[in-house]
Amino acid sequence: MQTLSNMLERLPMKETHRLGIPILPGGLPLVGHAPFNLGDSLNFLRGASAKVGPIFWMRSFGSEMQLVCMGEPGFELLKNRVTSSEFIRDQSPEFIGDALLSQDGTRHRNLRSPMSGPFTPRGLSSSGASALSAEVIEASVASLPASGPFSLLTETQKFALDIIFRVMGIDRSEINDFNTNYREFILGAFPLKLDLPYSPRWRARRGRAWLDARFSSLIAAARGRPEMPGTLSALLAVRDAEGQPLKDDDLISNLRLLALAGHETSASVMAWMGIVLAQRPDLWEKLREEATAAPGLPRSPEELKRHPFAEALFREVLRIYPPVSATAREATEDLTLHGKLVPKGTMITIPLGTYGYDPAIYPEPEKFDPSRWMGRRVPPSAIETAPFGGGPHFCLGYHLAWVEAVQFATAFARELSRRGVRPLLAPGVAPPKLRYLPFGQPPKKTLIEFVPVV
Repeated sequence: MQTLSNMLERLPMKETHRLGIPILPGGLPLVGHAPFNLGDSLNFLRGASAKVGPIFWMRSFGSEMQLVCMGEPGFELLKNRVTSSEFIRDQSPEFIGDALLSQDGTRHRNLRSPMSGPFTPRGLSSSGASALSAEVIEASVASLPASGPFSLLTETQKFALDIIFRVMGIDRSEINDFNTNYREFILGAFPLKLDLPYSPRWRARRGRAWLDARFSSLIAAARGRPEMPGTLSALLAVRDAEGQPLKDDDLISNLRLLALAGHETSASVMAWMGIVLAQRPDLWEKLREEATAAPGLPRSPEELKRHPFAEALFREVLRIYPPVSATAREATEDLTLHGKLVPKGTMITIPLGTYGYDPAIYPEPEKFDPSRWMGRRVPPSAIETAPFGGGPHFCLGYHLAWVEAVQFATAFARELSRRGVRPLLAPGVAPPKLRYLPFGQPPKKTLIEFVPVV
């Protein structure tokens, strides 16, 4: 039986190319390709590339189109040599505002450079953030249900939020209030201009006001406690190129987004790790051997080196289940992509998640194989860490996510080994598929359970 998309492809279309670049067929009236790109984004984009090539227009709502550029030429755009990220400020003035994500050039470098230090492996260790993360993860994993099926994503979301707030110096008693106001604030990500009382935009502004006021209080308190562990105190100690401390407004706008993105993506990665282990006893045994041989959870760059398999598991999960499917840039000059001229001002989508499935980079890309990361003498290349972006806007929290994932895998294996059990998908639960709404998370209905080791 033909699908609706296949039937629509057979209908005559007025326009098949724009600027010599193919328009992806199969769009629906009014909504274009949006329904097909929603959820199963990676398979949709990979299928589109196989059908019309590595650069194409995709129909959006109404008459709008967006240009998609696959492959290495797309990844090169992330370097922002011929593109810009500043359009984000105009699209989401209240949600993104003047955060690092919407800045380029000198302004971005002057702010990014001092903020980077506390988020390196060495910075996380010296500030005590790695130790705080290990403490939260160890306690959280120990509290996982002893019996019965449960949603691992629900659990990882709880302690990923706990981690990001603890390393920022936020008291655990405030997590519920922060969570409530973040749910309000995230409504600002939707491009709805209606601004009436209790409308999404109104609620987002209210949530942001609460968050900003609370972050302002936390910064003031931290200034009076330079010995306080965590990234917030470390950020307050850094100085810019002129020897000046970071301004409160800059700290607030970036901490607000770091806390939001940091816990959602980390929760996803940790949940996928546990679900993969529940399906692969061979991988579980390798992790268990490594984790139980270690004296504890890693808290420094040197200790991370004792956990190569846990790191390999983290990187392979990122490759197969990237939390973010795509990003975008605006062309700041005319440029050529895949032999096609793209004019200045064009908005270009770069599908970050598809790079993990490139057979030129990863042999047998559909195969989940952590061994591809083992025994390497060089760190992952820029394109191998594409799930975290690239160029000047590479994710500031990359190293924290790396540390958290290795700590989680280690704690998970040690705790279950202590209990004499191993993870398994609950009876009747099918292997989950990657979906984006908006992050690439496993469905909450994907349940696991712990079973005795025979």
